[in-house]
Amino acid sequence: MDTATATAIGTIVISVVSLGVSASLALRQVRTASDGYALPVVLNVFSQFRTQEFFDAQQYVFYQLHQDFAQPIPFNDLPVEPRSHLRMVAGLYDDLGKLVAHGIIKEELVIGSNGVQARRIWEAVEPYVLAERHKNRSGLWIYLEDLAYRTTRNPPSAVHAKLKLHRYPSRRPPAVPPARSPQTPDAPAGA
Repeated sequence: MDTATATAIGTIVISVVSLGVSASLALRQVRTASDGYALPVVLNVFSQFRTQEFFDAQQYVFYQLHQDFAQPIPFNDLPVEPRSHLRMVAGLYDDLGKLVAHGIIKEELVIGSNGVQARRIWEAVEPYVLAERHKNRSGLWIYLEDLAYRTTRNPPSAVHAKLKLHRYPSRRPPAVPPARSPQTPDAPAGA
């Protein structure tokens, strides 16, 4: 092999390596830019979780919905107030599910911070959603359902372990349950 051939081969190798490095850096820059574009959306959605209105609606969904409507009815057949509570809560989690499913934000971010709640919300609204889907053949809150499923496949505790989150060491001693009185359980107090 003469010098001209070796030089040509060396130049080609350097060009291929440079192309690979450039492509790698371009991909990294695209990922960074897309994460930067998603940040305002994520912050806006997460800020809604801290509103009193959202908190009240979520409490209704968790603790009152099944008492008010023991037999599930289609979502759109619910009275206005309960329907608005469900729309606020399940709709917000459905929006998070859309962002995750379409790769706008990372699954770990949502599951690590809101995974338990997403699953609880789905379990609370599922009978009403399924009744609505059956009645109207709709895909109501399919992204919420997908997000709830993802939390079973990749639970929040696994996300936290992967991130190696740490607990702050408490200076308080662990709570000790109160000592049991020597009374028998059937004996009235002071007997």
